[in-house]
Amino acid sequence: MPLNIPEIRYVACFSGDDGIYHCGHCHGSVSDAMKCVVPDGGSFVRALEEGVFRSLNEGELIDFLEALSTMPWSAHAIKH
Repeated sequence: MPLNIPEIRYVACFSGDDGIYHCGHCHGSVSDAMKCVVPDGGSFVRALEEGVFRSLNEGELIDFLEALSTMPWSAHAIKH
C-alpha cells in the first residue's frame, strides 16, 4: 500500500495595495520559487500543502536563506 505523502509546492508571493498575490506558478522547491521573487522588500515564499498556504517550516526557511545568495540580484552574486 503506497504511503500518502502530501505534495508540497512553493510559490513566490508579493504584497500589493489591495492584498497578497502569488506568482501563479507551483514550484517544486523553495530555491526554484525564489526565481520569481522580486527584490523589493515586499516578496516572500510560501508553501502550498494540500491546497492550503502556510509559512515555511524551519528546514524550508534554511533552504530560503541558502538560496538568497544564489539569486542574481543578491549582493553576494554581484561582482564588484
